[in-house]
Amino acid sequence: MTHSPTHNKTIFRVAVASTDGYTVDTHFGRACDFYIYQYLVDEWIFVEKRTVNPVCQDGQHSVAAMQKNVTQFKDCQYIVASKIGTGAMSTIQSQGIVAMALPMDINDALEKVFTYHEIQNLFE
Repeated sequence: MTHSPTHNKTIFRVAVASTDGYTVDTHFGRACDFYIYQYLVDEWIFVEKRTVNPVCQDGQHSVAAMQKNVTQFKDCQYIVASKIGTGAMSTIQSQGIVAMALPMDINDALEKVFTYHEIQNLFE
């Protein structure tokens, strides 16, 4: 998928929680696998798959474990999952990362992130 970006040097990364690499189908706290995509100039490029230890165990999570997982994505500007609890949302945002709950096809989710990113940077 390609675009005509409003900014010629638009580069940003998104970590997507997915069990299959095709759909955003995992709650952030239960996710093991995150697919990293980079938007570079005018297209999405798959970078790598990162595996983390899930932090949600029967509805309980360690704040330290949550922070450790979030630091695994410090090179990303966005984290996308099917659901993101308030604790995780707060931890993610405290690291300057935008968290989005977008339970859908990864390509559709990336399009929504792109649109959001462009709107946020419209006047730069």
